[in-house]
Amino acid sequence: MYKLTPYLFFAGRCEEALEFYHKCFGGVVVTKQYFKDAPQVIEGADPQWIMHAEFEAFGMKLMLSDGMVAKELTGNNVALSIVLDDLDEQARLYDKLLEGGHIMMPLEDTFWGARFGKVEDQFGIRWMLHCDLVK
Repeated sequence: MYKLTPYLFFAGRCEEALEFYHKCFGGVVVTKQYFKDAPQVIEGADPQWIMHAEFEAFGMKLMLSDGMVAKELTGNNVALSIVLDDLDEQARLYDKLLEGGHIMMPLEDTFWGARFGKVEDQFGIRWMLHCDLVK
């Protein structure tokens, strides 16, 4: 099963964007994690910036982040986030999307309990693949 969720990047304005979307849609901020809360220092990330947030309203879900560095966001502040429920399928899809593209982050286990990776495909579309690890 695939779930496609827009992932929006704000280069230091994510907190402001969350407040704006809450004002527009109501809804709730389900998750908000700052880079400073990660168990390790993430090079190139402002500790006060939002690493990951999730917002839901009326059946709509958005994922949001300030991103790593402002230059990463020049002209393209959207990534498509696919949540999968099978690690083998995640790896297959990651490899297929990588054909003619490049790795932004290799598939790897994360501190938040998922295997995650980022790819920019041959057309410049950024894909984020998330699969919860079975505990």
